[in-house]
Amino acid sequence: MNDSKINELFQQARLLQKSHEIKKAIDVYQRILSIKPADKKAHVTIATAYFQLQQYPEAIKHFEEVTRLAPTDASPYINMGAIYNRMGEYKQALDVLRKAVQKDKKSADAFYNMGIAHKGLNQLSMAVTAYKQAIVFDNEMVDAHFNLGNVYLEMKNHTQANSSFTRALEISPGFKKARNALNLLDAESVKEKAKRSPFGRLVDESMLRKKGASVSTRDLSAEERANDRREIHKLCGEITEITHTIVEDLKKGVTPGLLNLNRCISQGRKHYSELDVIYSTFQKKVKSLTDMRKLLQHRMLELSSHEELINSRGRD
Repeated sequence: MNDSKINELFQQARLLQKSHEIKKAIDVYQRILSIKPADKKAHVTIATAYFQLQQYPEAIKHFEEVTRLAPTDASPYINMGAIYNRMGEYKQALDVLRKAVQKDKKSADAFYNMGIAHKGLNQLSMAVTAYKQAIVFDNEMVDAHFNLGNVYLEMKNHTQANSSFTRALEISPGFKKARNALNLLDAESVKEKAKRSPFGRLVDESMLRKKGASVSTRDLSAEERANDRREIHKLCGEITEITHTIVEDLKKGVTPGLLNLNRCISQGRKHYSELDVIYSTFQKKVKSLTDMRKLLQHRMLELSSHEELINSRGRD
C-alpha cells in the first residue's frame, strides 16, 4: 500500500476521533500499523485514542513503542507519566518522568506532571518544587500556578496560595476554579480575623490574684525613658535587618538550592557529580539560615530581657 493510501487512512481515523467514534478510529489505526508496524505517528495517535477510552495499559504499551522508535524524544515519557498519574500509580509516574527530564531538561510539562505525582504521594514540598520548576520554563502555564496554589493551601500557607491563584487569574481571567479558590481564601481570612480581639488580650487581674501573681508598673525618669527608647530602637533595627536577611536567604539561596537538587536528582546518574557540588552549596545556605535564625532568637530574648529589666528596677 502506498503512502497516499496510508494518509487517507490517517485522515479517516482523525475524522472518526473528531466524531467521538473512538473504537472505529482505533480499528483504522490498527490497520495502518498492520501495514507499517514502525510508524511512530500511528502509535502516538492510537495511544491517544486508547487514553480517550480510559484503556490506559493499551495506551502505555504504544507510548513505550514510541520510546523505542524515537529514543531521544521526551514526549512519550511525559505522556506515560500523565497516564500513570491518572491511574494513581504515582511512583511509576515519577520513574518515567525522570527519564523525560533526562531527554529534555527544560520540559515544563514533565515537571508539571512530576508535581502531580509528588502531590499524590503527599510529598508536598517536592510538589511545590516541581510546579515552580514548570513555571520557570513556562510562566504562562495556568494549571501549574493553580495546582501550586492548591498545594500551598494544603500546607496552610495562605499567603503563597493567594499569590498563585491570583497569578492563575492574571493569565486566564475566566478561570472559575481559581476565582472560587480566592473567594474561599477570603472567607477563611474573615473567619480568622473574627476570632481575634481587635484590642488584644487584656490581663485578668482577678486571675492573677488567685495565682498569687502581682502587677506592677513604675514611672521612668526622662533619662531612663530616653535610654529605653534608644535600646529598643537599636534592638528592633537589628531584628528587622536579620529578618530581611533570612527572607533573602530563603528566596535567593534555599529555594533555588532545592530546585537545583530536584533537577539533578530528576536527571539521573549523569548528573550525580554535579549533585555533590550543589548539595554542598545547599548545606552551606542552610547552615547560614540556621545561624541567622539563632541570632534572631537571641535578639528577641534581649528585647524581652530589656523589658524585664526596665520593669524590675526600683522594686523592693
